[in-house]
Amino acid sequence: MFFKKENKKILEIYQNIVKISRSKFFYLKLKVKDDFETRFDLIIFHAFIIFYYYKNLNIKNSKVSQDLFDLMFGDFENNLREMGFGDIAVNKKMKVFISAFYGRIAQYSKSIEIFESNGDKSLIQSTILNNIYKGNRASNNKINFFVNHMISNIEYFVNSNETENLKNSFDFIMHVDEKTIID
Repeated sequence: MFFKKENKKILEIYQNIVKISRSKFFYLKLKVKDDFETRFDLIIFHAFIIFYYYKNLNIKNSKVSQDLFDLMFGDFENNLREMGFGDIAVNKKMKVFISAFYGRIAQYSKSIEIFESNGDKSLIQSTILNNIYKGNRASNNKINFFVNHMISNIEYFVNSNETENLKNSFDFIMHVDEKTIID
């Protein structure tokens, strides 16, 4: 694939999303299931942080969000094809993915808005439990790691200007305090 300079930056941003989403820490320490669906959810979780940055901070460069969305879903489609799905199955699965994406983005947006208005993290916690842990049991420490991870990265990107974030390809931060995770 050949990319224009601006598309190369989108690719770098997407690669950072995939890299953080594939961190062994999530699978080994936080015990998220290592399967296609959960990897999808972790990519959406991290992409949401960038989409949130652009949408809610009224940054005019909405092309970044659209280009990132297009690249991300193009990659999902390519992965399905590499897994052996045919055209009809790919089209059906992509409709499911797009619907799931918008549902998760809406849930994360609502939960962050509530948190920002009154400091209540409970909706973020239940959204993470439902999306990342698929409603299965997970300790409060593990759920709260994801909550804090989301909030910390939103704050990190908000406290940097767009030029810095783009220069760093929205490189995520991860604060890990082992004693609060393992239980």
